[in-house]
Amino acid sequence: MFGPAGIPMSAPKRDLVSGIRRVAELGLGAMEMEFVRGVRMSDELAANARAAAGETGVRLTAHGPFWINLNAKEPHKLKNSHGYITRTAKAADAAGASSITFHAASGMGDPPETAFRKTMSELKKVVKKIRSRGVTLDIRPELAGKPAQVGSLEEILELAKKIPGVKPCIDFAHDHARHGEANTYEAFIATLTRTAKVLGARALQDMHIHVSGIDYGPKGERKHLVLKESDFNYKALLRALKDMNCAGILICESPNLEEDALLLQRSYRRLKK
Repeated sequence: MFGPAGIPMSAPKRDLVSGIRRVAELGLGAMEMEFVRGVRMSDELAANARAAAGETGVRLTAHGPFWINLNAKEPHKLKNSHGYITRTAKAADAAGASSITFHAASGMGDPPETAFRKTMSELKKVVKKIRSRGVTLDIRPELAGKPAQVGSLEEILELAKKIPGVKPCIDFAHDHARHGEANTYEAFIATLTRTAKVLGARALQDMHIHVSGIDYGPKGERKHLVLKESDFNYKALLRALKDMNCAGILICESPNLEEDALLLQRSYRRLKK
């Protein structure tokens, strides 16, 4: 299921329900609700979004605030990070979303192993809080675009392996930006094969993927780009997804939103086995 990260640019109104209905009109199958600058969702809006998604068959996911850092040093920042994830999960669940994703943590200058252990410990606490509220959707830490962030492929797979209810969000553009590599058919196949080895073959049937054009430098991701303005090899990725019989949701984070989401969907559907 392909869709944009946020309300399509061509939606008649800049509201969630109009966005869901526009996604369906375009022939796309998914949309990510963007809570990146804060979680604001009234009970009425959540109910209306759930109804619109149910009527149209659009699959919803949600992205948490950019300020999350489960490796924060200051207690209040750590507490706030717990709250951002918990509120994202609550709002997304009320709207009928199947999962949430977020950037888990910054390394904060710590050795990678130290930052990762702290992130895992805090994520376990957050997931426990979310489950205690009766929310059962998937919690998906995202593969991060900078080496200084917690969120390499191996790290998000390890979080998913060790914490029940946690699954990965694999951002292939971020992986490319993180290393300046990971941009060939063989590299994409290796990522999918590694995912199946760590989490089991069923993980490839329930994927949450992010794709976009990407600008990057020695420190990793700089900003998202339109696919055709980037060197990201989306055609090879789609071929790898097809060859590995992957299924799930692919969210396009390009600045032109639905245009690149439609490009990805059309390109994928033209592929032959």
